[in-house]
Amino acid sequence: MKIFLAVDILHGNVVHGYKGQRQDYKPLNWGIAKSTIPCRYIQEMGAKNIYLADLDRIEGIGDNDSEILACRGYAETAILNRGATKPQDAMAEDWIKNVISTETCTKNQKDYPFEYFSIVIKDNKTYPSGGDPKEAFSACAEWDFEGGIVMNLSSVGAEDSMGGLDIEGIRSVFPGKLLYGGGVNDMSDLKRLCDAGYDGAIIATAVHKGRIPLKVLQDGEVCW
Repeated sequence: MKIFLAVDILHGNVVHGYKGQRQDYKPLNWGIAKSTIPCRYIQEMGAKNIYLADLDRIEGIGDNDSEILACRGYAETAILNRGATKPQDAMAEDWIKNVISTETCTKNQKDYPFEYFSIVIKDNKTYPSGGDPKEAFSACAEWDFEGGIVMNLSSVGAEDSMGGLDIEGIRSVFPGKLLYGGGVNDMSDLKRLCDAGYDGAIIATAVHKGRIPLKVLQDGEVCW
């Protein structure tokens, strides 16, 4: 299972995400890395795979394009959510795999020429529709993407071991490549995701707090 470092960028800095409450996000200046400048942060962490989120674009208040472009060459795999609402919003860089997310695009996701789609979940319901996550992923089973992402937003940074979400049930209804992010708290959570058949996990807080070794990020994968 691949391991991705979550890199949330707001106003040019890497911030610590917490339950999607972005008005309260602060620069991540207490973790392993000394810098909150995205490219320097990634370099210090030494992550092989990264998941970038441009929170300014997602919130519709600006962008972090220059900061993201400066990250070229610092990771083997880079997945980017930049709050796309139309196909032209993809960042056309050969080193970036773009994400189309339900948070910013609720129509015709299946028709987007992006590498990944993401279904956001808040309080165990799809966001913003409020539906059943298993039904949502089942409906995506035939979509022509490289993979899907379960983004459990209400568990981001909450250290709650996926917040009671039925991750096994979601995995069982979607046959394609599937990544998970939100509330991964320790190695036992990673093992649960691996045992459930997930292809990747997006993590950050647990590494900074020492519950998942930094080497796991630097190796870029984990297996049992």
